[in-house]
Amino acid sequence: MIVTIAGFDPSSGAGITADLKTFAAHNCYGVAAITALTVQNSQGVQSIRPVEAALLRESLDAIMADGHVRAVKIGMLGNHANAAIVSEFLQSHAELPCVLDPVLRSSSGAPLIDQSGCEFVRDHLLKQASLITPNLAEAATLTGLKVENVEEMKSAAGRLLEMGARAVVVTGGHLDKAVDVFAQPGHLEVFAGDRMKPDNTHGTGCTFSSAVTANLAFGRLLPDAVVLAKAYVAEAIKKAYPIGPGRLPLNHFFRAQEAPRAGGPALPEVSF
Repeated sequence: MIVTIAGFDPSSGAGITADLKTFAAHNCYGVAAITALTVQNSQGVQSIRPVEAALLRESLDAIMADGHVRAVKIGMLGNHANAAIVSEFLQSHAELPCVLDPVLRSSSGAPLIDQSGCEFVRDHLLKQASLITPNLAEAATLTGLKVENVEEMKSAAGRLLEMGARAVVVTGGHLDKAVDVFAQPGHLEVFAGDRMKPDNTHGTGCTFSSAVTANLAFGRLLPDAVVLAKAYVAEAIKKAYPIGPGRLPLNHFFRAQEAPRAGGPALPEVSF
């Protein structure tokens, strides 16, 4: 069982629904604590309504009372109050692998967390996660550096480690090619990919971080989890759904729609 803590996207391209679909595609059972409701579609975010911090706390308590949680994914938080609740939650469950996607703005430019919440993520939450997965704009906001190419991504990743992050993937899906920079103390690696269809990208950040989380839940090493997640997202982008006139949502279940290969590897078994 994996818990996602994130916002709700009614178009089901990003946020909680993207996370749950990604978990299911990896043969994991997902549960969710919603931080905010959004009004959005393929064309962008119109508004957000954060949930009350007390409700978020109660949701997390109820989820953990069932036990069996193997990993945590964190996405949009909405405000400082919710970020603080999540920090307390992570302190109480520090044994769980945790992937933080520091969602600060939507791709259409709408703010998804208040300024004090952004500062709290920078100063506290990024130190508590096993891995953070900022995109170029998020890495720039968190570090104060310009992040527009691979060399600047490397610098930002190094700076985030200096700020206390345990491991970082700066995702470069907005570059000409999908280049990601993975960094841990004493180790830096660049993962290059093919150029992706720019309109097939609604929910890529959520999906990538959720795929990493699912692989960590199976006990895979962090570098392997990152590589597997990148490959999964690339294929989901190629087979995105033609829904709406804006950015298309990924096809999280492309594997289930493919004919099984003779002698192909079986999905791992999961016990609860």
